[in-house]
Amino acid sequence: MTIATPIDRLRAALLADEAAQLRLAPIADTAAFLDAIAAYAAGLGLPITRDAFAAGLARAATPQMMQELPALRLADAPPRQWLPVELKDFQGTIVVEWLHFAGLPLTDPFFDDTWRKVQILPFNRLMRCATPLAAIDAFADAPAPDGLVFHMSRCGSTLAGQMLGADPGHIVAAEPPVVDTVIQLVGMGHLPPSTIHAMAAAVMRDRLGQARHRFIKVDAWHALVLPLLRGVWPDTPWTFLYRDPVEVLVSQQRRPGMHCRPGVLPLQAYGVDPAEGAAADDYAAWILGRICTGALAGIDDACLLVNYDQLPAALTDAILPHFGVAPGAAALERIAAAGQRYSKAPDRAFTGDSDAKQRAASPELRAAAAPLLATYAQLEERRLAAHAESMA
Repeated sequence: MTIATPIDRLRAALLADEAAQLRLAPIADTAAFLDAIAAYAAGLGLPITRDAFAAGLARAATPQMMQELPALRLADAPPRQWLPVELKDFQGTIVVEWLHFAGLPLTDPFFDDTWRKVQILPFNRLMRCATPLAAIDAFADAPAPDGLVFHMSRCGSTLAGQMLGADPGHIVAAEPPVVDTVIQLVGMGHLPPSTIHAMAAAVMRDRLGQARHRFIKVDAWHALVLPLLRGVWPDTPWTFLYRDPVEVLVSQQRRPGMHCRPGVLPLQAYGVDPAEGAAADDYAAWILGRICTGALAGIDDACLLVNYDQLPAALTDAILPHFGVAPGAAALERIAAAGQRYSKAPDRAFTGDSDAKQRAASPELRAAAAPLLATYAQLEERRLAAHAESMA
């Protein structure tokens, strides 16, 4: 980075000063941040007034500026408090946008949730930065994740992620969009598969200095590229969570996920012919069927099948042991407590809804679910056979 102006010098000083970052980044109130950053600049002897900072932050908050490449351009990955959030095209090349995560752990139900919190912070209007894609090569030799959570969608995977993340020594990347973008680019032949590992490792970097285990909850449609991800992480144990398809379809009918809306996912990036989906009588049932058959075809010795009905107990009794993780008593207590909360709104207690969803299913929905139910039966057969074998 060329240091030519007072604002360049300020940014360089902040990049090297983690204590100042962690003091300034969490400040959400713009007026309070302006006071603090102006004081920091004065301490460095930099002639930047509070009004100048205010004008700069106002410009940075405009929709146009948010869409443009950040003013702070780095050759290498920024310090450990920054995480990659998005890939952008810049003059025909791929660049990575990074945000400071203000010391927040990734304990929200989805990576997106934490991203939205930090994106609006005044500090990130000042210190949002971009690097070449090659900057993530620094993470190429990072350890593989301790476990991968694949899922059918609406089947308890968010609960599993919340429980895994209840131990402060665990980092859980819950469906990070930037990893999905890389998977798409790999699927289209634009990037090598090793890029997936490097980007995931960058997302799961140890910002708080206490990480012992790392997990990724992938998107539901990543079961479509299960062989690709198993090739990236061949020794990583994985689980596939699934649920009675009728109940999943009722949930998707009420509030369809992006994979259940025709034309939203670039199916060709996952090796699927979009014409197949266009020809389906019921798109949601078709894509869920593709997801489940993808998981069924990929079952190997590293796989643990988990039915929604087994949660939350299966997280501590089966999934953690399968991942080779043995938390202490205090951590297990926190994990178990997380299992009693509604995963997508952790301030609410969990209540089961399977009976209500079964009652809500129309005859048309049940007819659409029929092929899925056959795949569900095969998953159940494989799960029960594996359980019987383990008990023998």
